Amino acid sequence: IMGNSVMGVRYWFGAVALRLSLGLAGCADDEPAQTFPPADYSYLSQLHLNVATINIQDEAVPTPGSLSSKAPTPPDQALKQMANQRLVASGQQGQAAFIIKQAYISSEGENAISGALDVQLNIADAGNLHTGYIHARISRKLDTGTKSATSRASLYALTNQMMQDMNVELEFQVRKKLMSWMTDAVGNPLVDGGVKQQALDGPGSTASAAPAKPVTQDVPAAVTNTPSVAAPVQSSIPDAIF
Repeated sequence: IMGNSVMGVRYWFGAVALRLSLGLAGCADDEPAQTFPPADYSYLSQLHLNVATINIQDEAVPTPGSLSSKAPTPPDQALKQMANQRLVASGQQGQAAFIIKQAYISSEGENAISGALDVQLNIADAGNLHTGYIHARISRKLDTGTKSATSRASLYALTNQMMQDMNVELEFQVRKKLMSWMTDAVGNPLVDGGVKQQALDGPGSTASAAPAKPVTQDVPAAVTNTPSVAAPVQSSIPDAIF
C-alpha cells in the first residue's frame, strides 16, 4: 500500500510539473507571437525604364552565422519585393537585370545586429549596343539595448531600416546615372525630369538623338522676334529726320 501511495504521489507531482512546464512554454511562445506586416513598397514612386523586360537575379551567397532566414521577411525577399513594385518595364525592347549581390543580417554581440544590402541594375538595348548600370549598397547596425538582438522583432526592425536606406539609394542612383533610360508611365522618355516630345524608339537609336530638333525649331522663333523689336527703331529714325 505504501508503495502504491508513493507511486501515486510521484505521479501527481509529475503531472503537475508537466502541466507547469507546458504552461511556461506556452507563455514563452505567446510572448514573441507577433504579426509582422509583409514588405510593401507600393506607396513609393515607381521607376519606369525604357526596356521590355526586367529580370530579378539573386546571387547573394549566405554568410556564416547569418540570421537572415530567421527574419519575418528575409532581406533578399524584401529586395525582390522592392524590385517588383518599384521597377517597371515601360519600353518596347531591351532588358534590365536587377541583381542581388549581398543581403544579410548577422549578430554583433548580445545586444546588437548588423546587416548589408548590395544590388546592381544592368540595362541594355535590344542589340546590346547601348548599356548602362548602377550599383547601390547600404549597411546598418541596430543596438537593441535590453531587448533580444536575435528576436524576430529586432530582425524585422533592422530589415525595415535597411530597406528604407536602399529605397532612397536606389532611386538616387537611377535618377543620377540612368536618366536617359527613364520614361514616364506611358513610355515617353524623360530628359532632366521632363518628357521628350517624340516617339519611343529605344535608347541608342537615331530617334534618341532627336532632342536637337526642338532646339533647332526654337532658333527661328527667336529670329522672327528680332525684326519686331527692331522695326520701331527703324521707323523712329525717319520721324526724327523729317
